[in-house]
Amino acid sequence: MKSVDFRLACSQWPHKVALISGISLCLLFPALVTAQSPPLEPLRLSDKALLIKGPDANVLAVESSEGLILVDGGHASWYDGLRNTLEEYFPGTPIRALINTQWHPEQTGANVPLGTEGVEIIAHENTMLWLSTEVWQRWSDTRHSPMPEAGLPTTTFWDDGAIQIGDQTVHYGFMWNAHTDGDVWVYFEEEDILATGGLVSNGRWPEIDWSTGGYIGGMLDGFVSLLTVPNEDTIIIPADGESMTLSELRAQNQMYLTIFDRLHASVINSSSIEDILAENLTAEYAAEMGDSSRFMTQALQSFQGRYRDPQNFRLLNIP
Repeated sequence: MKSVDFRLACSQWPHKVALISGISLCLLFPALVTAQSPPLEPLRLSDKALLIKGPDANVLAVESSEGLILVDGGHASWYDGLRNTLEEYFPGTPIRALINTQWHPEQTGANVPLGTEGVEIIAHENTMLWLSTEVWQRWSDTRHSPMPEAGLPTTTFWDDGAIQIGDQTVHYGFMWNAHTDGDVWVYFEEEDILATGGLVSNGRWPEIDWSTGGYIGGMLDGFVSLLTVPNEDTIIIPADGESMTLSELRAQNQMYLTIFDRLHASVINSSSIEDILAENLTAEYAAEMGDSSRFMTQALQSFQGRYRDPQNFRLLNIP
């Protein structure tokens, strides 16, 4: 019996469920009850484009004359739900390519199954390198195993560029040392849709994964690149959360510029992380973005090791 049917039986017919040694039959099969994929929220952006919002990431699907192009693949735990959603909205359409905007598991959960099917996987070279080795994410003390070879990107690049996939022109840009050191944005010219990658989260703070090259100053540089792409009509898809307008993207850029300046001043004054958190430098953004303790901790940690970097013009007058 499928888990959904079993859960329905347990919820609608409790008087028919036998008790065995005081434990209901429903409790004897927790795997059946809890093995559901998390719910996904599909949203049509155009006749050819679909946003699929998952619990921890967004997936963008764009139809080309050669098949679907995916920007990120969500977490592996909801891959089945993703495939079902794609089949519902694009019945019978094959997946032509998958673009990884960075290496994190929330973006690369479709790599292995799609790579096994022979789908082209496209990413920055640094993303491919992180996926191909064990990564110790020091700030979370989490170790990520190397991705199986079938899931590794098959097409990589270093610099900005564009590719033609069927009737879709796909531009991409590298954002060095932002959320990670392999972040890219992806822009579909014909659809006028921009996927920002992990640099932008809407409604919550992003991670600054300094253990794999992330840096709050690099985030500001990433926005410089990102903001050259959209116009007032562009649909902007963040790494997670609701789609955004150009004015909202500009406002988020200004938010990070303000936070950076405040954090920089605190570092010049030799403030500790405890002092910085007590200063509540992000107070006016809490209602929109939530608690910033982890974000600010990662931002300060991302400064470390860059204080004496002569190429880093953003960090000045550090004692």
